[in-house]
Amino acid sequence: MQSRAIFAAASIMLASSMAMAGPAPKAVDLAKLYGHFEKAGYSSLELMKATKQVLISGIVLEVAESFSGNSILKVGTPANPQELARLSAADDAQEDKLNALQAGIKFKAVCDLACSSGVRYMSFQNCVIK
Repeated sequence: MQSRAIFAAASIMLASSMAMAGPAPKAVDLAKLYGHFEKAGYSSLELMKATKQVLISGIVLEVAESFSGNSILKVGTPANPQELARLSAADDAQEDKLNALQAGIKFKAVCDLACSSGVRYMSFQNCVIK
């Protein structure tokens, strides 16, 4: 009887931890998302609800520095090597990973789309490099 109670408690804890982890990030095509951004007049406001915790991939164009001194990853796609997006890291450990990336290599990251308006690139924040 006691072993059933322990098993039931363990099952509940496992189920609750899985629920807290949330769904897997949705993979989005960076070029297609950029097309929607472009059609919206270079504004991400209409896109932001559907783009929390998304998996994006592309190629690194450059690692640059923001006005605040944080690193920014400028990215494109193999088919479109112009700057489509800028990514900022979720924390210091991720910023170290971001800084280690070199121009021309492929990358994957899970990010949130940030508010962008009036610029010709999308901004992603809280990025975790995969």
